[in-house]
Amino acid sequence: MSCKLLFDRDLYTPCHIQVPDSDHRLSGLYVDNQFYSFLKVVPEARKAVDIMLRLGKHDHTVALTQTRRGYAVWGHEPDARYAPPARKPGYGIKPVFGPQPSLLVADENAYQTCRLQVPDVTKPLMALTYNNRYYSFFKQDIDANKILDIAAKLARRGDETLMVIEPAMYTLALLEPNGRLA
Repeated sequence: MSCKLLFDRDLYTPCHIQVPDSDHRLSGLYVDNQFYSFLKVVPEARKAVDIMLRLGKHDHTVALTQTRRGYAVWGHEPDARYAPPARKPGYGIKPVFGPQPSLLVADENAYQTCRLQVPDVTKPLMALTYNNRYYSFFKQDIDANKILDIAAKLARRGDETLMVIEPAMYTLALLEPNGRLA
């Protein structure tokens, strides 16, 4: 599943949106010409990851922001439209371009570990293959907060990241477009 990690306020525009199945305006985010509706705030990174994975089972794309109370989870709304304030109907929304999406994987059958040779490193790297693409291991930790923070920074920089979610461990891996099996 794909997730936008929007941990810096300048990566998105808060707004209100209208979705086809609701008469009310919803709190939303606008990033990369896409709208996301507010779903839930959770205090811990682990709970946010669990919610994102549950949504991913239904092919939902999500966004994650940080708040004073924890993490806010936002669901992608492909059919949403911008709902300007009632007092300012001509009020527009500025385009914002966010970070690379991060991939989350919890199904151990969806990927395989391997050894990878990359052009700028002499020794083969531990890596994994997912959807016919190679990702080198970057960081493993039991703390979801640390992994999400690092993934958000890398995604903002333009790196494509993959997070493997296991019951007791989080693994962050980086796409190696020029990697080949060692």
